[in-house]
Amino acid sequence: MARIESQAKAGFYPTPDSVCELLKTKITCEDGARLFDPCCGTGAALSCLATANSTTYGVELSHERATEARTRLHQVLWGDALQEIRFTYQAFGLLYLNPPYDNSISPDEKSQRLETLFLRHYLNSLQPGGFLIFIIPYYILADKGCAQALARNFTVQVFGFPEDEFQAFRQCVVFGRRKRIAADQAESSEQYLNELGRMEPDVFLAEAETLESVVPASIHVPAAIKPLAAFSTSRFDPAVGIPAIRKAGILQGVLEELAPRKKNFIRPLSMLENGHLALVLAGGFMNGEIEKNGKRLVVKGVVRKESPVVSTSCDEDGKGGSITIRDKYIPTVRIIDMETATLHTVQ
Repeated sequence: MARIESQAKAGFYPTPDSVCELLKTKITCEDGARLFDPCCGTGAALSCLATANSTTYGVELSHERATEARTRLHQVLWGDALQEIRFTYQAFGLLYLNPPYDNSISPDEKSQRLETLFLRHYLNSLQPGGFLIFIIPYYILADKGCAQALARNFTVQVFGFPEDEFQAFRQCVVFGRRKRIAADQAESSEQYLNELGRMEPDVFLAEAETLESVVPASIHVPAAIKPLAAFSTSRFDPAVGIPAIRKAGILQGVLEELAPRKKNFIRPLSMLENGHLALVLAGGFMNGEIEKNGKRLVVKGVVRKESPVVSTSCDEDGKGGSITIRDKYIPTVRIIDMETATLHTVQ
């Protein structure tokens, strides 16, 4: 797929259903195991691997996909997984990582593969003895940072996708168990990964074998060994925040405090023109929560003073004249739709 198409999809390549079902046969979970996917998409892959005695956590950059993932996983954060997420180190028994397939774009740093950046950023989320399932194009194994991070932190096995699925994006599955690795073993493993990543596709499949050859129930995800003290994002998600505010009963109190106090009630002698209504709105006389046709809206009107308008005039002979300065006011009305958590600005 062309790079511009990849970026339009935000690098989103969901694991094929057939591969998820195959992976599911290879995994068992202890009671209390935590499963984590920092690029969870719609949550379909991780929910497929999860068992009734495990808890699932995900992160997703697309708000639409994050909302859908919440119907499948126990907890999902909306945000940039490389910039905005806080998590407790060594708190998860399984790290499922199918990151974007692309290069990072930074004006200040050398371009790096996103697959490698995600691996290095999240490998410390795994507890000792925890398992990594890393899904990448096989040639990324030859990326220096990727091979090095895998070899120094995991005992690894590499398998190709089933042959029919492999043809699309040349993907492989890396199984890794988190443990201390001796220097000589890490060096040997890194060399092997580099060799795999430089092979021709058909040679790689013959050398690495395919996922079908993995023994069933060979990955045993351990129970969590420490509390999950931190799992949060710096981004505010209206889909989560607004229901929480409503449940806490905060919103009504805030609206009551923000709404202008009515000193008297004046009924106009005739219906207001649009211009009059705009001034009333912008002047703040209708601030607060209103309900219209079943919709709940929060209205806030303001008038902002801008730079004065200056005009000049001269006599007929071009001499003398006058300067007129008039203040310029910009009325603005902001409306929050409480049902959809959207902001509308009328100016």
